[in-house]
Amino acid sequence: MSRIGIIAGGGELPHLAMQEAIQKGEDPLFLAINESEFRSGEYADRVIQINITQIGQVIKTCKKNNINRLILLGKVNKDIILKSYKFDLKSIILMAKMLNKNDYTFFEIAAEEFSKNNIEILSQKFFLSNLILKPGRYTKKKMDKDSIEDITYGMDLARELARLDVGQSVVVLNKMTLALEAIEGTDETIKRGGILSRGKGACLCKSSKPGQDDRFDLPVVGSQTLQKLTEYNYKTLAIRSGETIVINPKEFIEEANKLKINFFSYEENLNMEEINKKHITL
Repeated sequence: MSRIGIIAGGGELPHLAMQEAIQKGEDPLFLAINESEFRSGEYADRVIQINITQIGQVIKTCKKNNINRLILLGKVNKDIILKSYKFDLKSIILMAKMLNKNDYTFFEIAAEEFSKNNIEILSQKFFLSNLILKPGRYTKKKMDKDSIEDITYGMDLARELARLDVGQSVVVLNKMTLALEAIEGTDETIKRGGILSRGKGACLCKSSKPGQDDRFDLPVVGSQTLQKLTEYNYKTLAIRSGETIVINPKEFIEEANKLKINFFSYEENLNMEEINKKHITL
């Protein structure tokens, strides 16, 4: 019987997918990048340790365990390729084909290799479609004009940053760009932008790239994001509608309301003023 494997980074997403997969009658396994995060959990008997930069070994592991479908979920530090020297021969050959050494490019090349071995990489939405939000304002308080303008400006900028495969997050305030995400990740971008804003209520915009391959690297926000925004007195969080994973969305929105952070799911070419009049509830 064929199985599904969850290549699992950190955080809650791999566990949510595991739970959903089992409920749907699958017999999934965690292929854990950091085994210690999974060995003591509810699914400890479903864990196999892997090194994500040893593609040849991962393929062998899949074949040995009858895995013919994979989902890549969870937080993986973007500098893993820089820090890891444990490349196997297959990975070295694949990296030689890469136009750049960005993580998105690495996974694109790797996905082709998995396909050659009859292993399909599934969309990250496959078990997580209920974590994807439609456009609208999800927090109760209507946003002011400045917040709306910051979202429109910042989301366009974030889309372009993602298109260049640099990062997904942008910090803006009064239509000024304070911070752009690169390899350091979202939390450090929030910190840098927050310091530069001097606590005056900045806006974090997070976006996928145009034509984003939803098999990997979809933007993700969760409670940790909100806590970091609160630490630096952010006013607004905007995400790309239909392309951003929101961990535990109902609880996330309740927390955003409690912390008085505007939360908006953005889609281009929509009338922001009209959408801002309506409060969406889950």
